[in-house]
Amino acid sequence: MANYIHVPDGSPAVPKLDVTVDEHDYRAGALKLIKTLRPHWKPSEVKMKTFTDGITNKLIGCYVGGSMQEVVLVRVYGNKTELFVDRENEVKSFRVLQAHRCAPRLYCTFNNGLCYEFLQGVALEPEHIRSPAIFRHIARQMAKYHAIHAHNGWVPQSGLWLKMSKFFSLVPSHFEDPEMDQRLNNEVPSAACLRDEMIWLQQNLSKLGSPVVLCHNDLLCKNIIYNQKEDVSLPKSLHLLHRAIATDWRCSVCPARTPPGPVTTSRVFFCRPTLLSNVNQTFFCFFFTLHIINFKALGMQGNIKTH
Repeated sequence: MANYIHVPDGSPAVPKLDVTVDEHDYRAGALKLIKTLRPHWKPSEVKMKTFTDGITNKLIGCYVGGSMQEVVLVRVYGNKTELFVDRENEVKSFRVLQAHRCAPRLYCTFNNGLCYEFLQGVALEPEHIRSPAIFRHIARQMAKYHAIHAHNGWVPQSGLWLKMSKFFSLVPSHFEDPEMDQRLNNEVPSAACLRDEMIWLQQNLSKLGSPVVLCHNDLLCKNIIYNQKEDVSLPKSLHLLHRAIATDWRCSVCPARTPPGPVTTSRVFFCRPTLLSNVNQTFFCFFFTLHIINFKALGMQGNIKTH
């Protein structure tokens, strides 16, 4: 299977708690989870902070005291997000990455979400990842993901096009709300146009011979955490998937480098060379080189094309 994720033998089991958290009135449900995960915390002293950067889930930080030194993150799944996020695969991804020290600790799952460790630091902005002092760390951390070997000699196949096809199957053709329907027709390319672009991408990218590795697949700036120890973490692992290594680089590089323009799949999923200035090409090549150095240093075998 293209999306086969194997949890290493000996990985700690993840408890499943029979708790449902209301995303609008979450305190009562979150306290039930905290009672199990942190039994020494007094419920009356538990403080909660809602993080607002996510668009598909509600993320709540639970802690006690005046500072957020020990925080339990409670992620409540958004309505119908299971249609495009494989929740079983997400838990497996957490466990795989945790075994390789690439992810925060996963404390438990519950009926409509999961709880995991809070990593201290700040979420990055596009201007941050242009800093050589920071993108070196990003390249190193990405290489750790990409160097995780497939299980028992299995040769991974890219799951990118299957995943994109699944996304396309969920795209609505119209909305009942007139204003939303007008925006869909006026501002979003037609499904036929987007499918043509996806076919173009598949035909062109598949010829490049880019190695298929385990990829993060969601390396937006806000999903990269930078801490005072001058290191970065990539805590979000909803979309872990085997696919061509080059397509994972675009998530981290292109948001900071692609100029404004019409929304098309070739702009969102792949940076065409014509979109990049000389300075941007230099940045991309430097980032690419740093990644390959770290990738090979971690023991990944095979020919990596660098031209």
